[in-house]
Amino acid sequence: MVLISGEATVGMRGQPYGVVETAHLDKVDAPEKGCEEAVRNTPGATACWVQTDLVDPVLAPRSVKLASFCIEQFPFPGAGSAYSEDGLNVWTASQLNEMLKSGQFGRRRLCTASEFQVAVAGPKTNQRFVYGDEFTEGRCDGDTIGFDRRCRNSETGVHEYAAVHSHWTIADKAFVDSACRQEACLAAGNRPLRVGMYVVMGGTKRAQTRQAPHTPHTWHDHGDPTQDACGFVGWDDQPAICADPGMVDVGPESAWTNFVAKVRSTRSMTTALQAVTGKSICPN
Repeated sequence: MVLISGEATVGMRGQPYGVVETAHLDKVDAPEKGCEEAVRNTPGATACWVQTDLVDPVLAPRSVKLASFCIEQFPFPGAGSAYSEDGLNVWTASQLNEMLKSGQFGRRRLCTASEFQVAVAGPKTNQRFVYGDEFTEGRCDGDTIGFDRRCRNSETGVHEYAAVHSHWTIADKAFVDSACRQEACLAAGNRPLRVGMYVVMGGTKRAQTRQAPHTPHTWHDHGDPTQDACGFVGWDDQPAICADPGMVDVGPESAWTNFVAKVRSTRSMTTALQAVTGKSICPN
């Protein structure tokens, strides 16, 4: 893990995207064909965003002050591993969070939204993407986490977050206070955005998506954490693991190592969660 702390101004600066809009089209046939023109016609743009019929908020710059925290240097389940094939839906994210809160994995917990954003963008540099301000085609590609060691923030030392997959976090007050530009900031299902909600931070490597691609400065959510969410496979929504600084206990470390090993061997978050709890997380 890497240690991060201090004050920061973090959020999307300017417009790095050439936008291809598709909501007005009856049929979307290879909309990525419009990317080259969209990027060329947008001053300063280096990345393409093919927007779907739904568009999630992009976070404007804001000031935050964070207590010291640690974040895994590489996305879960770690360097040299493949991402899980099922990821987390809001229900399985809540089940993982309950396990983390129990203390069985030591001081580990889900990162807050602000922690994630600052760690990936950098508290001093506030980069648009984890590795810099300009999108680089082919950067962060690879079959395993950490394959491209250039896909990292040189200030904080974290790799790959928001460049390949999005990540589940907990909404904190600093995030909620400025998450939307409009007065009423609503989550999925027109629910008021509140502290403690499960929110997905960051974009993915897909150009056609509802959230801004490749960047930590975007968010969305998937409703309330009920078992009904098991019908949705959140394959590109992975957990962001943080921890409070402190002593490391041998027992919880061993339990965490076993949990990570289960995810790596099965490539399934749900299977690993069920192995730890001894019960069905999602019904077959």
